[in-house]
Amino acid sequence: MKSTKCPRRSGASSAHCLGGSGGVTAEFALVAPIIILLATGIADFGMLSSNSMALTAAVRIGAEYARFHPTDTVGIQMSMQSSMSFTPTLTFPTSFPQSCECDNKTSIACSESCATTGRPGPNRVFITISANQAFAPLVPWPGVPNLLTATAQIRLQ
Repeated sequence: MKSTKCPRRSGASSAHCLGGSGGVTAEFALVAPIIILLATGIADFGMLSSNSMALTAAVRIGAEYARFHPTDTVGIQMSMQSSMSFTPTLTFPTSFPQSCECDNKTSIACSESCATTGRPGPNRVFITISANQAFAPLVPWPGVPNLLTATAQIRLQ
């Protein structure tokens, strides 16, 4: 059996001379879960941010379509769904609500005219476009939703 002697240096510990690396293993065991948790958190919040921006962009595309076809609910939905490849698919409300108001910001029924009711200005029509998408994070984080919602409102005159 061959014996290796550790040269005498100031500050050299006997565990180091014997080739013991237990300290490194213990440090890695303490630090590795924290690094994994941080990496998972960064990945989850990155996916959440990316999905949220894509959903917001799709709703804006639907709002642009609604600007020219405000009563075509199916067309609005299809323009949003086909704007990007969403997995899982987007979910929509059954209709996109409309509201109307006059120049003085008084609410009015969309079937009425501001001029006939003695209010100033033309009718302004507002359409609220919204869409939802399920989001599945890698880890269930407190405060991170499982359902993303984006809403856009457009004004038509």
